[in-house]
Amino acid sequence: MTTYTAMVGPRDGDWFPVEIREMPGVFTQGRDLAEAESMAREAIALMLDVPIGEVAIRIEDRRLQVA
Repeated sequence: MTTYTAMVGPRDGDWFPVEIREMPGVFTQGRDLAEAESMAREAIALMLDVPIGEVAIRIEDRRLQVA
């Protein structure tokens, strides 16, 4: 099973943006870290047309990174 990286960025308003590193152009968002993780799994499963239970992700928390 491939593990995908869900990069969670700093909050934008009420939302945390999420980008999937291994799938350019695949973005989602969540109101908190748990929802961001869930939405990332769902986005990957939809793009790959696989059951959500077959999706493994690793969260890269970029919320506190400063440019």
